[in-house]
Amino acid sequence: MITPKVLILRTAGTNCDYETRYAFEKAGAKVDVVHMNTLLANRKLVHDYHILTLPGGFTYGDDVSAGKILANQIKYHLAEDIKTFIHEKKLILGICNGFQALTKAELLPSFNKDNQEVTLTFNDSNKFEAGGFI
Repeated sequence: MITPKVLILRTAGTNCDYETRYAFEKAGAKVDVVHMNTLLANRKLVHDYHILTLPGGFTYGDDVSAGKILANQIKYHLAEDIKTFIHEKKLILGICNGFQALTKAELLPSFNKDNQEVTLTFNDSNKFEAGGFI
């Protein structure tokens, strides 16, 4: 059995990378927490992993928009490597702000379009709600 290798991407403002690492390690994975600057300097590094995880937090303070700076780094510097990663049927997990970054980087719901199709916005109750779909 192959031990899955997980890359957890962190940058200024991420705050659940340690908990995410702990969860993957408890599940038997080998985990590396890698800073965005390291990945930008060696984009091919992502291909050494089976799972790419973008944790939650408030990347870059969310000063521009939730996840937008991280999304732009992905979109303009890592997109081709991430698309190859996806085509290789490898997994990507976006948690909270990481999920927002994936939508704003135009990787969700599909990267076959020329513009962002979705975004996250306020819900009707205007408060945090956790739930599932039926």
